[in-house]
Amino acid sequence: MKRKVLAGVLLVLFFTSAVSALPMTKIQYEATDLGSGRWQYSYEVTNLSLTPAIEEFTIWFDYGLYGNLSIETPNPPASDWDELVIEAEPVLADDGYYDALALGLGIGIGNSVSGFAVSFDWLGVGEPGSQLYEIIDPATFDTLDSGYTIPEPATLLLLTLGGIILRRKRLSHKDAKAQRKK
Repeated sequence: MKRKVLAGVLLVLFFTSAVSALPMTKIQYEATDLGSGRWQYSYEVTNLSLTPAIEEFTIWFDYGLYGNLSIETPNPPASDWDELVIEAEPVLADDGYYDALALGLGIGIGNSVSGFAVSFDWLGVGEPGSQLYEIIDPATFDTLDSGYTIPEPATLLLLTLGGIILRRKRLSHKDAKAQRKK
């Protein structure tokens, strides 16, 4: 009997922690190569389950990887949001950021707003990827939720296909090498 009770308590604790670990928000990005090392991210911000509405969010641009940040958001949604971009601070080696503050009601549960856009010089190797974001309470400046931006489905599909092709090439190379040894 004690085992069943203990198992039940552990099961409840597991599911409670699993539910609390689910993301309350999601920010997807689409990366566009503008040429000559210049890129643009377009973001879609979704409120999955966060109460209250998303009224402010910040996306971080790692020091040493991003430069010459510029807001490119078209109207709308720019007319409904107050946007700010701050360059990385080289003396303090501090990250740069993009911040958007709702001028209206914000993004309620189950809703999304797309079109937020920032262009930048990519200073890293390869292609730019996910970034840390924070959902902020504009009254208290507390962080309500945080996570990492995720590629929009088409970008994710291309990355997956690229990985599959690379894996197949490696496997066929290994097979050819094995055949030569025989």
